Amino acid sequence: MPDLFVSPDEKDFPSSPPVIPDKVPSTEAEKIEIQDHNHRLFSSFCLYPDDVDFETREDKEKIVLLLRQHPIVNLKWILGTILLLTGPTLISAFGIFSLLPTGFPLIISLAWYLITSAYAIEGFLNWYFNVYFITTQRVVDVDFYNLIDKRVSDAEIDKIQDVSYMTGGVIRTMFNYGDVTIQTAAEVPEFHFNGVPSPERVTKILDELRMKIKK
Repeated sequence: MPDLFVSPDEKDFPSSPPVIPDKVPSTEAEKIEIQDHNHRLFSSFCLYPDDVDFETREDKEKIVLLLRQHPIVNLKWILGTILLLTGPTLISAFGIFSLLPTGFPLIISLAWYLITSAYAIEGFLNWYFNVYFITTQRVVDVDFYNLIDKRVSDAEIDKIQDVSYMTGGVIRTMFNYGDVTIQTAAEVPEFHFNGVPSPERVTKILDELRMKIKK
């Protein structure tokens, strides 16, 4: 399993589009000038991330943007985990454990918590390792299935034909996240960046990169 990500943290995303410099920042002063440049561990929107790599990146290829789904999407499995953790307590409250032979309640409780832990870990790993990269040369979609199985799809920036985004609903509008759809002339005809923060900014970044490549 390659060491893909060592970056990022959720933060407020301004509505104004970022200015993409002609080169990746190298000095601390240049880094400070760029919005959302950070190397925190759990970021879902990171412009020019530090110490981040993926196995198919070329030497001269620079990562412009790292994306994950907005952290709010984790609420589903977090709430599910909390509910599951109360399971043994509820069973005990109804007196079901008292009907079982000695030792069985402990075994059942341990098995229950083990399954709950696996559910929580799977939810976190699916969020953390399912990432989208926008580089100076291409877009990359990393689909994580488990620790030994993943799929990496990519398309050159100059193969992108259209970029659109969609938001909707109270929650998505409130937290400013949505879906970005990228249509390409590459082997993979469409890329879907689902539930990413600031989809309007992502679209503008891609449009700016496309314009720079065409010049």
